[in-house]
Amino acid sequence: MTAPSHILFAGIDPGVSGAVGLVDHAGNFAAVADMPVLPSTTGRKQIDPAGLAAILRQHTPAFVLVERVGPRPGEGAVGGFGFGHSFGCILGVLGALELPHDLIQPAVWKRRAGIPAGSDKAVSVATAKRALPHAAAHLTRVKDDGRAEALLLALQAWQARGRQ
Repeated sequence: MTAPSHILFAGIDPGVSGAVGLVDHAGNFAAVADMPVLPSTTGRKQIDPAGLAAILRQHTPAFVLVERVGPRPGEGAVGGFGFGHSFGCILGVLGALELPHDLIQPAVWKRRAGIPAGSDKAVSVATAKRALPHAAAHLTRVKDDGRAEALLLALQAWQARGRQ
């Protein structure tokens, strides 16, 4: 059975430098958006939940795969709290929009994507360009690793739920 052509699958790379990537029913590039952010009262950036909700409402993915993040080595309490806040914000928006989703460990999805352990972010960009050639025009900046990883997560969301 083939999925209808309007169905999309999303991947979310959490954090303020993350992104939302989308692929279509056939696993082809559909869209990518940088994570919407707002300045906090401390001057640090934080995820804009209304902006994230607007992106997800616009595309209404059938399924979303989110990288399960945790504390990062060497990260201080303020940075760790901010990252956890971002992750919680994403999960809250997904819950409020009632979007089916799952979490996946970074090591698991990267291994499935063929990204060797310990690789730098440039490998994620190169891998996304190979897997989704039509996304290449959206992966031209050094900081586009969040976009690349979101798209690779979206591709795995499609592989898990969209391939029929």
